[in-house]
Amino acid sequence: MGKTSGALHSFLGMAGRDPSTNDPDGRRVVFDAGTRLHLALGRPDLMDEEDLILGTVAHPDHGAPDAIAGREHFYRRHIDPRRWLRVVVDFNDEPAWVVTALVQQNPPRGWKS
Repeated sequence: MGKTSGALHSFLGMAGRDPSTNDPDGRRVVFDAGTRLHLALGRPDLMDEEDLILGTVAHPDHGAPDAIAGREHFYRRHIDPRRWLRVVVDFNDEPAWVVTALVQQNPPRGWKS
């Protein structure tokens, strides 16, 4: 969604009624209509994984900053024997919101087992 994703999030969001969690630093993160739209258009296999996505934000196995200021990555390992879930959260808005989630084969940069 690029640079317009924040505006789309604000337009589609109904904060307060959307499922949410707190990250390890206590910041509220929502899974809102913008998140659902993004997943529906690009990663429909993750549409029914709301609990796993929010659980990854709440209890990540690893975290890292994003290349875009104000965004962070949260990782959960072993979602099956070899894959990781990466969740990208934008903290530039309040509440923060899940931008996207994706499954990856490799561990995140900086991961030390």
